[in-house]
Amino acid sequence: MNILVNQQPRDIPDQCSLEQLLTQVLGIPVAGLAVAVDQTVIPSTEWPAYMLCPADKVMLIRATQGG
Repeated sequence: MNILVNQQPRDIPDQCSLEQLLTQVLGIPVAGLAVAVDQTVIPSTEWPAYMLCPADKVMLIRATQGG
């Protein structure tokens, strides 16, 4: 299925959870990461059960230090 990740088209497997997208498909570290799907922030505790749908718009936001 096709979704957008940070405004970039991405083809992912059907029945893909948010956690699978992050760890298996994208292979990114999840520490300090916030995720919104269709402008709704999804708590990390819900990532394993949150199933993505075609045309979802996923926004990944990484916390950074600085001032």
